[in-house]
Amino acid sequence: MAKITATKAHTSGVPLGGIGSGSVELLPDGEFHYWLIANQPRLTRISLEKKVDDGEGSAGALSFWIRAKEENSEPVIRKLGMKTDAEDFTYRMFAWNKPVERIDFDGKFPVCNLNYIDSDLPCNVSLQAASPFVPHNSDISATPGFYLDFTVENPTDRKLEISLLGALEPNFMCKNEGRRNKLIHTDNGVGVHIEPEKATSSASCGELCLSINGDGKKSYITADNFRFLKEYVGNSKFGVTQESFLFDFRESGVLPNSTVGEKPLNIPLNLYAFTDEKLSFLCNEYCRYPFASSLLKRIRHLNPAFPSDKKEKIEFLNCCRRQMFRMGKDFGSTALCSKLILEPGEKKNILFVLSWFFPNHLTKSGKRLGHYYENLYKSALDANRFLANNSDTVYKAAKDFSDLLYNTSLPSFYPDAWSSNLSQLIKSSCYLKNGKFGLWEGLGFCGFHTTDITYHASFGLINLFPDLQKKQMKLGAEFQRKDGRVHHLIKPDFEHVDKGFDRVDMNMQFVLMVLRDYIFTGDKAYLYALLDNVKKAMDSIELLDKNGDGLPDYDTKRNTYDAWNFSGTSAYISILWLAALRAALIIAEKTGEKAYYDKWSVILEKGRKALEEKLWNGEYYNLWRNDTETDESLMTDQLDGEWFLRMMGISGNLSDDRIRDVLKIIFQNNFDNESGLINAAYYGNRKTTIHTYKNCQAEAAWTGIGYAFSALALSVGLREIADKEISTIHKNQMRLGAFWDHWECGHHYTRPMSAWSTLIAASGLSVDYESKKITLKPVEKNIKLPLCLPDILATISFTDGRLNLEVIKGNLDNWEITVE
Repeated sequence: MAKITATKAHTSGVPLGGIGSGSVELLPDGEFHYWLIANQPRLTRISLEKKVDDGEGSAGALSFWIRAKEENSEPVIRKLGMKTDAEDFTYRMFAWNKPVERIDFDGKFPVCNLNYIDSDLPCNVSLQAASPFVPHNSDISATPGFYLDFTVENPTDRKLEISLLGALEPNFMCKNEGRRNKLIHTDNGVGVHIEPEKATSSASCGELCLSINGDGKKSYITADNFRFLKEYVGNSKFGVTQESFLFDFRESGVLPNSTVGEKPLNIPLNLYAFTDEKLSFLCNEYCRYPFASSLLKRIRHLNPAFPSDKKEKIEFLNCCRRQMFRMGKDFGSTALCSKLILEPGEKKNILFVLSWFFPNHLTKSGKRLGHYYENLYKSALDANRFLANNSDTVYKAAKDFSDLLYNTSLPSFYPDAWSSNLSQLIKSSCYLKNGKFGLWEGLGFCGFHTTDITYHASFGLINLFPDLQKKQMKLGAEFQRKDGRVHHLIKPDFEHVDKGFDRVDMNMQFVLMVLRDYIFTGDKAYLYALLDNVKKAMDSIELLDKNGDGLPDYDTKRNTYDAWNFSGTSAYISILWLAALRAALIIAEKTGEKAYYDKWSVILEKGRKALEEKLWNGEYYNLWRNDTETDESLMTDQLDGEWFLRMMGISGNLSDDRIRDVLKIIFQNNFDNESGLINAAYYGNRKTTIHTYKNCQAEAAWTGIGYAFSALALSVGLREIADKEISTIHKNQMRLGAFWDHWECGHHYTRPMSAWSTLIAASGLSVDYESKKITLKPVEKNIKLPLCLPDILATISFTDGRLNLEVIKGNLDNWEITVE
């Protein structure tokens, strides 16, 4: 019976790499996709095209196989990935080379775990892949590379012979420069360093390094033609054969230990003019290459003395030349293998490390920007040695952080949301050689450090890598206009911004982020550095209050909802403005700006009163109101400013009761089980306008807004509402096959990094780094959660409201901790 259950293929996975160094994405199919390490346009400039092959090739630039053999039995070969493209191997004719039956994939960024299931394999095999993601250490976390830690286990009562093979096809690098490979030795293994034959300023000109460490006897192919490390049909006077390094691997479980790393010499057409000595030299040279030694091995099986004379040497060299023509010109693939014996019940580990070095990050005009990792490493080999030699700390730190995130009593969709969206720190980041840092709004879309997106996306960043968040903010402040308007987004050259200064919400968001960054770091120098920018931003928005009631009412059309025009006094803008006023008051108090403090205090009180008089309709705040009409649509994000205040640990301008009442109305009318929360709705006799009715953004579900809404709900005790929205987002992303790839304006959109605020809300965290004070007000009396602060990692658990604190990193000895 050919009964098959089809499910949606997953097109996203866990990105592996360093912050701002590029990444490779490991998908649930077990293959390595989207090779954004060689300065592909998608990572370095505006690139609006759909997802495309960024270098992985039809079956993966990096592929793995396992060979398992019991005594007196045929070996079992399995590809540890699901791609079986006919261009790579004639799988259907040589069916011993087949993929495993199933892969159980568990992505918990910054690691992911794959369990390879196959009923014919006598061993168990699994993989834990990890990025060098070390919270609070942005230098190590910017390392260009990642770990692949394979575990093989013998569950039988018989001895097993196991070989694990990894092959790398660098088809995306040095296409014009050529490649030269060099064998290297590590403390506990071997590796291959791939360099350009000649260095150029081409974006794809760079280096790769693959190493294998750990248990087992190591073997290798330093370099060979791409096709031989896949498959091709050899056709010569010696017959027609299927050629691939996998045939010998199946037979022996090892690689030939070839050390040659450069392209073979050209074979002249007229070999008869060569001396026997010259022909012998050429034959010996070619036999250093696995593809040629494989041909010779087959011939010698029937004719052990071959080639014994000049004629046979010429025939062999002509055969080699013909095979090279059939394989094509691509040279530089490499393979590494470990062979070991597993006794019954025994388990062993084999660690691969892949690293890279592609310094030619160029602007569209050709100016070289480079990568931050150039300040840390001199080559891909340098980075590889660092990762391999420090796996006990770097790899462990990544694993420990993943374990910390998932060490919670909350339902799994909470840590899944924190972890999966945090992966954009690797997938969508850019970190230049000169130290400038930015996150794409959406990968290849819009630009970097988009103010209204960083606003939602940066709570995790300020807690885990505060130096990077502060760099973003200081860079953005350099582009503030003379009239006080804050930049919208930074272009990929990091020297220009777009013309989006008219978005009225960004000034308030900038002020709120400045205070938040100070509260979470205690960095008063940072606060003073941006003080003038804060004052200019506030003065600019104050000018939009034409009627003097304390709320902006003029030129309020444009905001983060950039296809949905508002008018007059808007609830979203007004509540955000009142939140910015509260933040600005704290900034003024901390910096001794008494005149500003007094002025902003008056405006805040007027604005709070006007908000109720002008926009409150008895159930929620109307969308907007001008002199002639009112849009009574119910906006999900109307309390956005209150969300940010509370995530900073500051009491809001509205009471908890008011927040609860509005959130309940929003959830009742804007949520459905299929979509989750949409951005706005209109119900009953409520009046809408043509600007909102059937508007594309009003009817859309933005997951980043859904997470922020959920965090605000948690902060006022509406746990059931938060659970429902977050679980719906989880379900939809899984059903779409894009769990690690949220879409808004571009793939891998960063606004959904707001999911981190649900962790803050669940613990009821309020922190004052300058005074070393922490207040916790958990959503339940019995709960376990991770605690992540700019130099502290810990687990907090509450039993009947009593706190148990386990510090994993950092020191809380001199802190005052209060539990409410």
